[in-house]
Amino acid sequence: MMKLTNNKIVRKSFQILVLSCGLFYFADLLCAGNDVGLKVYSASTQEQDGAYQLDAQLEYGLTKAALDALESGVPLTFELVVDIFKPRKWIWNDVVASYNQRYQVVYHALTQQYIVTNLNSGVQNSYSNRKTALLTMGRINNYSLFDVDSMKIDKGHFGRLRISLLINELPAPMRPWAYINADWNLASDWFVWELK
Repeated sequence: MMKLTNNKIVRKSFQILVLSCGLFYFADLLCAGNDVGLKVYSASTQEQDGAYQLDAQLEYGLTKAALDALESGVPLTFELVVDIFKPRKWIWNDVVASYNQRYQVVYHALTQQYIVTNLNSGVQNSYSNRKTALLTMGRINNYSLFDVDSMKIDKGHFGRLRISLLINELPAPMRPWAYINADWNLASDWFVWELK
């Protein structure tokens, strides 16, 4: 029977640890597509028909708590915020315009449809599955921000965009729990781009 010295034991333990970490890292990479959270993948503006138009690609990765609530018929309201600003070195940015767009998604069990409502315009669309509803909400095409003549924009101006779940729009009994539960704290980071 072979005896292991302390050095050999330490070396073997270290090898097992490195191998385990590598396996966990690989497993994380495989599961990366299952991430939850709200994300802004891209955003850009272009001048078209006398106005600045926004195009953006978003992802609504809902947590289990939010998915369970949605499947139970609880409406979820999301807010898209766009700021037009000019950076300044020593104090906060100079925000020259801000735009808010709200969307609500709700599941109707009777019709088995997901209804997405643009709360600014009142336009509703229905979808037969949740994935399509959330994907459609995540595509912003030719959203008119402001008329070209109404604001002087130069190369120093930037846009920033974020999306968040509005907890204060949940039914009143759910709000206290949602405010303290991390599963309901859904908001993307700011996505910043230069206006052209």
